[in-house]
Amino acid sequence: MNAIPTDVGSVHAEADYAELRREVLAAGLLDRAYGYYLFRAGSCFAMLAAAIAIALVSPPTPGWLIVSAALLGFCIVQVALIGHDAGHREVFRSSTRNDVLGLACWSLVAGVAFWYWNDRHNAHHGHTNDPANDPDIQGGGLLAFTEEEARDRTGWRLLALRHQGLLIWLAAGLLALWFRLESIVYVLRELRGRRRATEIALVGANSGVWALAVISLGWKGAALFLITQICGSLYLAALIAPNHKGMPVWARDAPVTFLQRQVLGSRNVNSHPLWDYLFGGLNYQIEHHLFPNMPRANLRRCREIVKPFCAARGLEYTEVGPLASYRMIRSAYLELRDKFA
Repeated sequence: MNAIPTDVGSVHAEADYAELRREVLAAGLLDRAYGYYLFRAGSCFAMLAAAIAIALVSPPTPGWLIVSAALLGFCIVQVALIGHDAGHREVFRSSTRNDVLGLACWSLVAGVAFWYWNDRHNAHHGHTNDPANDPDIQGGGLLAFTEEEARDRTGWRLLALRHQGLLIWLAAGLLALWFRLESIVYVLRELRGRRRATEIALVGANSGVWALAVISLGWKGAALFLITQICGSLYLAALIAPNHKGMPVWARDAPVTFLQRQVLGSRNVNSHPLWDYLFGGLNYQIEHHLFPNMPRANLRRCREIVKPFCAARGLEYTEVGPLASYRMIRSAYLELRDKFA
């Protein structure tokens, strides 16, 4: 958590969060939801098995390749979302059991090292919308998410800013592949002992299965891998982008409290059963950031507490439809381009 300012407004804001947490606890919204996760995780793995079967038996025509790869990419991301919840300790009370589930979902199924993702995601939650420390709003030199990144660009970085509208799609389509490569570097550089060995074994098993598919199926296997990664990347980017892109940013020592940073810096996508399913609960981004270990099944009920709570205290609670959120993000990118390029 960021340092808490000592002004009266900030003290009130901290007391407000304590009050909100007491209300959420009293409603039982931080209790485990084992039945929900048994059904949700079971259905995700069952869909993944069906998608693999369809990919193996479908004819090697362009149409079937795209359909089967898109289905496979969708199912892999759905499983990774279960791993996301496990990483937040939403599924089990036991940290060990959450870690095992997270490793199965991320490292084995998605091919992205769980401990890499966990470290990266914890940095995002611990430094939300802090340009220097939040990896989710850092463009790696290619994209500019904030004015600080866009200002004073020269050379190829200025050229990238000028074409940012097109590069968004390139970055989105390569997101899963980038996570794969970055996670391997993380495992080799940062991990030691059992964690390192486990990650190498599981990510290696994932890569081995894909290699076997390419060897057995030839060009169909190679095309299936590439299209699956692109489709999964686009889906993952579509889930991540609405959450914080285009929202206010603050440095680490800015005079904002935890409550203010999480509410004002996050954007919800409308509450609806379809969006709840497709976004895996990430459409309740405000509630998720306020209570990151809350089971996904309880976020919708939590919204019914948090939204009026924020309104009563004058905290802007941003909630829009999915298409509106994508338009807002695109406008923010293009505004940076037009202002600094």
